[in-house]
Amino acid sequence: MLFFIVVIFVIPGYFHSCIQANQKDVGGVDVDNRRIFTEFINENMVDKHIPGILSYSLEFSRISVKDKAELEILKKIKQ
Repeated sequence: MLFFIVVIFVIPGYFHSCIQANQKDVGGVDVDNRRIFTEFINENMVDKHIPGILSYSLEFSRISVKDKAELEILKKIKQ
């Protein structure tokens, strides 16, 4: 009886939760990032704004500065 419960509920439930956790949209873009990008991308977009748009993505927003030298370099680039 325990075997059937594991096979029917536990194993499929585990795989379903893994799939939902790593849900990707068309082209491998995270669904939350797709929502962020749709606000900025339109037919009047200039090519030089693409790096700025990508910086709003969830993956890039989680990256942190490791030391003060890197922070100073990023400040210079931002200006």
